[in-house]
Amino acid sequence: MRWLGKSSLWVKTLSNFGELLKLLIPSNMWKHINGWSNDSGMVRSQKICENKMDNRESKSVVGSLPATVKDQRVDGSGQEKFSSCLRGTLTDFERYSEVNILSKQIHKRFFTASPRTNVWASPALAGGNKIDNLEFNSAATKMNPWFLTGFSDGEGSFILYIQKTNKTKIGWATWVAFEINLNNKDLSILKEIKSYLGVGQIYQKSNGTCVYCVRSFKEINVIIQHFDQYPLLTQKQADYLLFKSAFEIIRNKEHFTHFHKILALRASINKGLPPALKEAFPNITPWVRPNVQDSKITDPNWLVGFTTAEGCFMVRVEDRPNNRTIVRLQFKLTQHSRDEEFFRGIVDYLGCGRIYLNERSVDFIITKFSDITDKIIPLFGKYPIQGIKHLNYLDFVKVSQLMKNDLHLTLSGIKLIRKIKWGMNLKRELAP
Repeated sequence: MRWLGKSSLWVKTLSNFGELLKLLIPSNMWKHINGWSNDSGMVRSQKICENKMDNRESKSVVGSLPATVKDQRVDGSGQEKFSSCLRGTLTDFERYSEVNILSKQIHKRFFTASPRTNVWASPALAGGNKIDNLEFNSAATKMNPWFLTGFSDGEGSFILYIQKTNKTKIGWATWVAFEINLNNKDLSILKEIKSYLGVGQIYQKSNGTCVYCVRSFKEINVIIQHFDQYPLLTQKQADYLLFKSAFEIIRNKEHFTHFHKILALRASINKGLPPALKEAFPNITPWVRPNVQDSKITDPNWLVGFTTAEGCFMVRVEDRPNNRTIVRLQFKLTQHSRDEEFFRGIVDYLGCGRIYLNERSVDFIITKFSDITDKIIPLFGKYPIQGIKHLNYLDFVKVSQLMKNDLHLTLSGIKLIRKIKWGMNLKRELAP
């Protein structure tokens, strides 16, 4: 039992107990590959006089799981029962700290509780678990705005929802949403986007995916401000402009009196009207899509964002007759065939590559080894790919180095290249 002023403190000490905890400080650190290592705002450091601190590693237990505190340890970890003091052994599972937890909210001005928005729930979020109850608003974010636009050109969705309901006079509810759906392996990217924009929520679904969603009027305004200033370059810009028109109608509370215009806009966005709406409104004429042309890349960060979303770094190993094995590197971007002209602009921008048209898609492909080593690898070395795809890029670079040293002509080199290839792309697994 200890007395601090007028209050009593009961402390159950650990093996490395020294002086009492002085102050807990939330910390966010940028990681080159995986983004914010502490997006959840967990306490990582404790302030204390320097002469009362030493370097050591200690272990604690969270539930039934052991957790190691690996950084410089501050004396004073303990389990406390106290009315006004901070409590707890400070731990963080570094790679997967997805839930925002603070012993107490120190420096409260840096954190805002996520407000509940009075909007209709998105069908895309059904069954999803909200994983972030606090928003970290930081002016020191590393995300480039053109990266966000390029990534959204690949993975973003501008959605106009129309759903039957008995809560409105016309029997239909209308709202808009901006969403990005990713595999759970790239959850860190969604956290970076949320931190950069300062709006929206992230939900983790049971099917192994996570979704970043922005729905409220106030927050949609932030989305519109961004894409007005840093416009999309693919034909998704047309979807955005239609989405923006629908938002203006809803914001002005004209979506009941102009409901057929809402339907016409919905018929032109993305894949058009879903079957249920086509059946309910068979005579809707789609709104004329805006003409998007002459889009050009002006910032390499756009290409980095788009590649993070849609790019692929591939290693091909082909066995030929006479015991010959051929190793080829391939860099590939894929998009809907309506973006053929824009993709031809990427050829001009990079000064290499070819365009291949399919029935519904267009591919930009680079296979020439000198183009890959002299242009593609240096580009993404200077402007890094984000998320798990960065690991594929690093393996891609490893193979290129082996090929530069002619190791792909040896049996041992081929064996090593096959091993690297086996762990890339869809076969890659993240350690738990």
